[in-house]
Amino acid sequence: MIDVTTLQLEQWIGAFFWPFLRVLGVLAVAPLFGATEIPVQVRVGLSVVIAVALAPALGTMPPVDLGSALGLTLVVQQLLVGLIIGMSMSLVLSTVQIAGSIIGLQMGLSFSTLFDPVQGVEVTSLASFLNMLTVLLFVALNGHLLLLGVLARSFTLVPVGPHLGLAAASWRDLALEGSALFSLGLALSAPALGVVLIANIGLGVLTRLAPQLNMFAIGFALFFALGFFALYLLLPMLQVIVRHLVEMGLELATRLLAAQAG
Repeated sequence: MIDVTTLQLEQWIGAFFWPFLRVLGVLAVAPLFGATEIPVQVRVGLSVVIAVALAPALGTMPPVDLGSALGLTLVVQQLLVGLIIGMSMSLVLSTVQIAGSIIGLQMGLSFSTLFDPVQGVEVTSLASFLNMLTVLLFVALNGHLLLLGVLARSFTLVPVGPHLGLAAASWRDLALEGSALFSLGLALSAPALGVVLIANIGLGVLTRLAPQLNMFAIGFALFFALGFFALYLLLPMLQVIVRHLVEMGLELATRLLAAQAG
């Protein structure tokens, strides 16, 4: 007769359940997987597959009664750790969308807005295009696999256990990083902004010299052409930019996990 104790049962369940929760937190907000177009069933299914693949390499999980206060606390904590990893990468890659929104507004595309399924918000058509291109480059550069590597390493940096605390420094650093990335998005759009600014100055001088000209018609076509010219110069460098952003996202996630562990 085979006897199974409650302690053994909790260990067997925890060996899969805790990794599953952390993976689910990552896929809820990670680039591509966190898109509103991805059904919840797909995310849960992927989380199950990834958790089953990770579980044998993670070692023994602490036995915790899932119905206890400690068990419920660990459920929330594992989800939050996964959210930190996924949000770090999503926040960094949104820099390209910020740059696209700024360029689109300067080109006169403020009237052309689309619903972005990746971010779940309305953005300019140019920002939506750059965002989708960024996600494709993220996958082409194996960013999703590198993100899973950080996820697997997180069990070493922040192991599952009752000693795990929610460090406020991690969330503060994540918020501060958002303001820094907005500045980076502005820097990426700076060449286009410079071109449009020079064109604005030129049109202002031309308006004073020839008031009878229809500056609205001329300016709209000019800004549109100059914006696409700046975009033409930016696109060849987009792969290098996304590669650097992926590295920044991985470094940010690792740094926040280290702060969380501390």
